[in-house]
Amino acid sequence: MADNTDNSAKAFQALLRVLEEAVRAGAHSVGLEYESRDLMVYHNFGNTGLGAPRIPQDLQEGVIEQLVKRAGLSRKSKGKMQMSLLGKDYEIVVEEYDSFGESAFNLKLK
Repeated sequence: MADNTDNSAKAFQALLRVLEEAVRAGAHSVGLEYESRDLMVYHNFGNTGLGAPRIPQDLQEGVIEQLVKRAGLSRKSKGKMQMSLLGKDYEIVVEEYDSFGESAFNLKLK
């Protein structure tokens, strides 16, 4: 059980790091999408998306589990979560969608 808790904590920290990097970059949203076997991160600025570091493979499943749990996506495709990023509170609107048969996510920072 401790191993599962540790993995959840690491996955949450990876999610937090991705969101904080997006805030630092001035992005208005973050995209998470699978390419091959990698969960890629995109910082979106208006109609432009720029690639950012990918999420490590050992944390990918945990990061998605954190998104689903925190945004309440188990029975719906859109939800919200509250997070403090770099000392400021954000409401993050999370939308799950299908991208070539794989789940993908858009996280809008408000």
